[in-house]
Amino acid sequence: MPELTVLYDGACSLCRASANRLKRLDHGARIELLDLHDPSAATRFPRVNREEAMRLMQAVDTRGRIFSGADAWARIGLILPGWKLIAWMLLVPGIHFIARKIYAWIARNRYRWNKEQCADGSCAVHLPGENADSHNAPPPAN
Repeated sequence: MPELTVLYDGACSLCRASANRLKRLDHGARIELLDLHDPSAATRFPRVNREEAMRLMQAVDTRGRIFSGADAWARIGLILPGWKLIAWMLLVPGIHFIARKIYAWIARNRYRWNKEQCADGSCAVHLPGENADSHNAPPPAN
């Protein structure tokens, strides 16, 4: 049984790439990766707020505790061999504050990167103030 289940946004190329890297690092299969869009995610983890999980990656430990964003990454680091020092650094006051801000900024902007994968407008639902038509529309005239 995995020590931690990580719920990530499988519609996000950055998130998928991070999940794939994590899978390669987790030689002991101690972390389960579950796409938030998988129908079993809501059933298995009813306490995970889907809106929050779409904003910030969520990790659930065997005791049912939920960790978000940088805190989830710290929990992942505590499990992976060779990553404990980095994990502890993420939890140090001051560094923890900055790590949470950086993670939130990356999470907020993740659909703005890899625009070629969003050319069909599929990412527009995740971009505040944008819709599918705005991706293909010319810029407004000055």
